Amino acid sequence: MHTQAGRHNSKGRIPVNIAEITKAFGIGSVNEMKVLTAGHINLSIKITTVTGVFILQRINTDIFTKPYEVMENIDKVLACIPSLYLVRTLDGGLLFHDESGYYRCYNFIDNSVSYDVVSDEAMAYRMGDALKRFHSALSAIDGSVLHETIPSFHDMFFRFSQFDEAVEKDRAGRLSSVKDEVRFMNDNRERACIISKLYKEGKLPVHVTHNDTKLSNVLFDKDSGEYITFIDLDTVMPGTFLFDTGDMIRSSASTAREDENPDDVHFSPDLYHELRRGYFDGNDSLTELEKSLFALSGRTITFIMALRFLTDYLNGDVYYHTDYSEHNLVRARNQIRLVKDMDEFFSETGDYDV
Repeated sequence: MHTQAGRHNSKGRIPVNIAEITKAFGIGSVNEMKVLTAGHINLSIKITTVTGVFILQRINTDIFTKPYEVMENIDKVLACIPSLYLVRTLDGGLLFHDESGYYRCYNFIDNSVSYDVVSDEAMAYRMGDALKRFHSALSAIDGSVLHETIPSFHDMFFRFSQFDEAVEKDRAGRLSSVKDEVRFMNDNRERACIISKLYKEGKLPVHVTHNDTKLSNVLFDKDSGEYITFIDLDTVMPGTFLFDTGDMIRSSASTAREDENPDDVHFSPDLYHELRRGYFDGNDSLTELEKSLFALSGRTITFIMALRFLTDYLNGDVYYHTDYSEHNLVRARNQIRLVKDMDEFFSETGDYDV
């Protein structure tokens, strides 16, 4: 979710002081380096040294303003994920910091692969199963002990306050061109806030949540296809499981990505059913209320992304990176179309009824 590229990002060239950085982590002299382009937020470099293969990352502190809190969260989570670990600095730290930034180092998981698109129902099931396994692995951690790495990230009341301010101030002079979209947001305000309201009232348990649960953030074994781990853990923080199930549904049950033409966007009931089946099979950790809100979680997180894109469009594209003047508007309309498709399907099934 957050990995739509922020206006300020940490992508760039290999740091000139790379030898000093790798020396701080004690991973040996460098034989080969490659900047990875899949991520949008942090600079990621695959490094091969005399001792092994590693992923070195520079944290984007424009987005993650408290890198040590981010790393404390990740350190707690990785204690439950044996396949992925942090390489500490020679003095035992989680980060190396100098004037060029904050750096961390992971082991590289050999024979692993990630995918960008849920290609079929079998892949949808594997995605649902992967999220179930991730939540299960972290069930021993009290989510409330984690830091909020991005405060109010999925708080719909907070996102509406940002939206209301954007509408009121109309900084970019674009309000007159998005009257229909603004009306849709306001007409759906009460339903959009249901999960945030229940969470604030303490009716939904606090868990460890990933908050960016798209398929490309999951590693599978190349040969067996078995789930290995979720990656991109910067947004791991306290939350409800429904934040994660919602983003999974949003990103994995859509026939088009969020940058594509809204006319090409449809909700796939077949993919949704397999996501649900993969997540629910053998999953005894959910309350009855959480189960009843599974479908609504998809609508909610899709809606919050539409709201955020539209807010940024009204503000003049100050947060998300855009490639053309109406990019954020296309994204907002894309997500609105997906919400409407969900509404059409779930109004017939009754899955929204709580």
